Parts: sequence; structure tokens; C-alpha cells
Amino acid sequence: MADAYGLGPYGETLGGSSPLSGTKERKYDTIRMDMKKVLFIFFLAFFFPLKIFASSQTAYQEYLIEYDVYRTALTDFKVARTEYLKYKTLASQQTALEKTKTMLTSRSQLLLNYLSVLNEKLNESTAMTPSNKSLYQTLITNETQFLKNHIGLMRSIGSLTDAENVSQQLTSHYAILQSNTYQTIVGLKMAELNALDTTYYDLLTKNYTFLQTNRSSYTTERLTILDRWLLQIQNKRDLFKQKTDEIIKENSVLKSSSSTEIVASYQRIVKLLSEAKQYLTEGTSYIQELTTSLQYGE
Repeated sequence: MADAYGLGPYGETLGGSSPLSGTKERKYDTIRMDMKKVLFIFFLAFFFPLKIFASSQTAYQEYLIEYDVYRTALTDFKVARTEYLKYKTLASQQTALEKTKTMLTSRSQLLLNYLSVLNEKLNESTAMTPSNKSLYQTLITNETQFLKNHIGLMRSIGSLTDAENVSQQLTSHYAILQSNTYQTIVGLKMAELNALDTTYYDLLTKNYTFLQTNRSSYTTERLTILDRWLLQIQNKRDLFKQKTDEIIKENSVLKSSSSTEIVASYQRIVKLLSEAKQYLTEGTSYIQELTTSLQYGE
């Protein structure tokens, strides 16, 4: 889910030692900005947590360990780059190449660990339908295979130019990987919300049936109040449905080829998911109050 992470400034093969151009320096600055964007994507996803189970927790801990490994590799890469740009010797160039290969490998491994967390969450999900689970698992499997193949390319790198070319392959695939990842996260959250809505509707129906069956037990004034409460509870569910319809519509943007559009769409979906859940939460508190009132005639 990233681009060259600073490979551009090297530019030469192992046999070269020509001065670096300002254009390549500016390219490195742009690449560093993209690196921050990738890390933001990681944290944005995990700041919107799903239920934690043993398997996904283990996978997540492995992801955090690999993230530390990656940060070390990235630091080593930056140091090697700085020394190469300063001294431009064959030795510093060779060190830069080795550190670059290590960083690229660690980057892809970090992404693999990230996908592993999502795959475990899919395995643990009891709310998602089998067909949807199979669909998202296929997306994760395809991306996992791509990253494994990408790691396999590291053995063929013999120069800094080779390293940049290999890194560019992941850069070109970035939007697809990003889209499939976000679609999976949204699918998991939607499955949870739909399960909550099923329970919500069941409670609403039971309370409605109880009230219709026992209307003679309440005064006219009390029935007016209870009917109004039922309407408010139904209204909360209607608002919930409106939000989920917006999410389904917005979800199509996640299949865009533009990374910027994908991130913006995902952020909007996160907001919609939060709002949808809030409607169910508020409505559930109303249901609890209504249930108590029906049972005890309060």
C-alpha cells in the first residue's frame, strides 16, 4: 500500500556514481509524504475497532511486532540513503542497496500481517453471511498472494534501479490493495450492525405485539404515550436504515482507481457507520424503557 519510499533519489545502478538531480530529490520528498499516508491508513482502520477474539488478537500483536521491525528497517534505509548521497562510494551504494531490499521486504511483510488480521476477523465473524464472508476472503487471498509474489521479487534485485522498479509494482497495485482492504473492513462493520438491527427489530416486534394484545389493560392516556414511544423507536430504525443505504451507495466509491477518492470515501463511511450505530443505541434504550413500562404498567 505504498510507493518507492525514497528509492527515486538513488537512480543509479551499482556501477554508477553520477550526481543526483534536484528532480530526484523532490521525488523523494513526495514519496516520504506517501509513506505517511500509508501509515495513516493503518491507524485509521484500527482506530475503528471490531470485536476482539483470541485469533485476531494474536494476529494483531504479530502485526505490531512487524510494524516495529519495519520502522527499524525504514530508519536503516534512511541512514544508508543519507550516507550514499553524501559519499557516493561503491561501499555506501552497496549498503544502500541491501538496506533498501530489507526495507521493501519488511514493508510487504507488514502488509501481509495486516491482511492476516482482517482474515482472522472474517473467520471469527458470526454476523456475516457465508456468501459475503467468502467474497471478502477471496479479496484477502488475492492480495496476500500478490504480496508474497512481490516479496519473491526481492531476490532478483541487483541494483538500486531494480529496487525502484520492484517497488513501483506495489505502487501501481496500491489502489486495488487499498480498496479491497477498506471494503473488507466496511463489510465486517456492516455485518455487525445488521446483526444488531435484527435483534432491534425482534424486540420492537415483540413489544408491539404485546401492546396490541393487551391494549385493554391500559388507559387511553397511557396508550397514547406507549404508541408514541413505539413510533419513536420505529423512527430510530428508519434513520438507521437511511444511514445504511447511504453506506451502500458510498461503498461503490471504494472501488475507485483513485487512492484519494478511496480514502475520502472510507472516512465518510466511518462517519456514517458511527451515526447508524448511534441510532440503534438510542432506540435500544427506548425499547428497554418501553419494555419495563409494559411489564409493570408504569
